Amino acid sequence: MLKVVELRPGSEYLDTILWTDLVYSKAMSGPFSAVLLLLAASAAWSQPSEQEIRKALAANPRSARLHAQYGLLLSSEGRLKEAIPQFQQALQIDPKLTDTAYNLGLALLQEGHPAEALRVLDTYRSSNADSLALRGAALNALDRAPEAAQALRRANTLDPANPDTLYDLVLTLLRIDAATEASSLLQRGRQRFPKVAKIHAAAGMVAYLNGKNEEAIRAYEAAVRLEPGAADLHSALGDVYDATGELQKAESAYAKAVRLDAGNAAYYLKFGRNLAKLQKPDAALDMLRRAVVIEPANADAHFELGKLAAARSDDATAAVHFEKAVAANPSLKQGWYQLALSYRRLGQPDRSNSAMEQFRKLP
Repeated sequence: MLKVVELRPGSEYLDTILWTDLVYSKAMSGPFSAVLLLLAASAAWSQPSEQEIRKALAANPRSARLHAQYGLLLSSEGRLKEAIPQFQQALQIDPKLTDTAYNLGLALLQEGHPAEALRVLDTYRSSNADSLALRGAALNALDRAPEAAQALRRANTLDPANPDTLYDLVLTLLRIDAATEASSLLQRGRQRFPKVAKIHAAAGMVAYLNGKNEEAIRAYEAAVRLEPGAADLHSALGDVYDATGELQKAESAYAKAVRLDAGNAAYYLKFGRNLAKLQKPDAALDMLRRAVVIEPANADAHFELGKLAAARSDDATAAVHFEKAVAANPSLKQGWYQLALSYRRLGQPDRSNSAMEQFRKLP
């Protein structure tokens, strides 16, 4: 869907430019997606540069459309902190610019301000599918999943041809224990969107949660065939293989995940655990060390490194890793237990008793 935004900066500039909202990006940490309006260069129009827009704004500082255009340009370059005041200025001048309100809300959400994004959506209300989907994303970020589900249901009804909204709705339904509704939506969704990987991945997630492991494997395998370059899908497939005891297949899936995304500590952690199960301690050690290089305070990775050190009777190293694990996550009950055992083997009974006391205090 193309949105036409009229610009009136002066005779030397074009009067019209086309924008598109068909580009998607992650709006927050986590699995939910949202739509970002980005500049789309058209063969019929030249795209003003930042310098041209700034010059036009200097000549016409009360142009809401120019401020909105500048905000979009900055957003397209990832300069959200600079884009936000431009969108705000545009709305102060012309509160009827609902597309700009949407863009402001999205920028705030992407910058980690979901409450502010929701306030914008409440102030400049719109009942279109994009705004409802963004509302759902903001509510999810605020841990208000039941309300998010309501917004996303309405968005999905208004725009049933949008697989991203369907995906977000399914994940939200799983958060509120509405797996039956999620499963029903996905049955229709996989028929409607047979070539959308994330829909197959969501189906795999629901099947796995319902204990249908073989169905989950087939769904995730379909997803990675559609998007072989998606590290998160290979990692999820590895999880299902691992849960069903197919450790060699899990090894292959995790290997692809870390190859595709070498900066993700969670993938190295999963791979390291898998290799430990396969009785490959040296390879597991390598993967887990990479995880803590990326995330030095990764409690789970330090816990696994401690277990490997303890298995080779290196209690001093084990204790160091268990100490780092409980420092990063004081509620890691097994970390305290293993730390107590390491201290005992090192001949440090007082420290062992103290760690064991922490273990007993945790539920």
